[in-house]
Amino acid sequence: MNLHDIPAVYPEGTAPQPQTEPAQQQAAQMQQAAAMAQAAQAQQIAGMNQAGAAAQAAMPVSHRPMRQAGRQLRSTTQLHSVVEACQTVRIACMDEEGPFIVPMSFGYDWADPEEIDADAPRLALWVHSAGVGRKVDAFNREPRVAIEMDVQDGLITGTYACAYSYAYRSIMGTGTIHRIQGIEAKRYGLTRIMQHLAPEASTDFTDQALARANIYCIDVDRFTGKQRA
Repeated sequence: MNLHDIPAVYPEGTAPQPQTEPAQQQAAQMQQAAAMAQAAQAQQIAGMNQAGAAAQAAMPVSHRPMRQAGRQLRSTTQLHSVVEACQTVRIACMDEEGPFIVPMSFGYDWADPEEIDADAPRLALWVHSAGVGRKVDAFNREPRVAIEMDVQDGLITGTYACAYSYAYRSIMGTGTIHRIQGIEAKRYGLTRIMQHLAPEASTDFTDQALARANIYCIDVDRFTGKQRA
């Protein structure tokens, strides 16, 4: 899956408004800067996609079906509700010390099949981090990652100890993580995170803050949902 296939991953320009000549010049400069950032982003994603494709080539082409198929979430409405209700994505990655899992806040872009003429929904997850650290080194070393999201729906009681369980909905999948370059692309990704994490909060970011920010997008190329009710 290419990130450009997901509607609104890259924001479109707003409709032009009547402006004075200096304002028009400033708008033209901003549009040019955004176009340059988008071009640089596309170039980097192309390189990362090559790395992801190489990793996928070594993976089995068939996927194991869910053992308890009756619990699989298949409708886009059900899958969408899990992503919207979940506040933390757990990302499994690999470094020289071995595999590890890191929980992160996230934002997302979702596209239903009818919107993009596809057989399955598309999902992109946006996350941010400090500029250094173990997960940053791991993301740079190996762009293929696994993701898990879940929502707790309450205790299931029983007449004996082993009959107890817990109701949940979850999504598990795999994808390729891309480090985002360019002020406008970073602004968009961080805005998506804030809109999911705290929709009432301000999304006014300075260019200086965005330049320092480390923003990633996970292109989730395969995922399944499951429910225990």
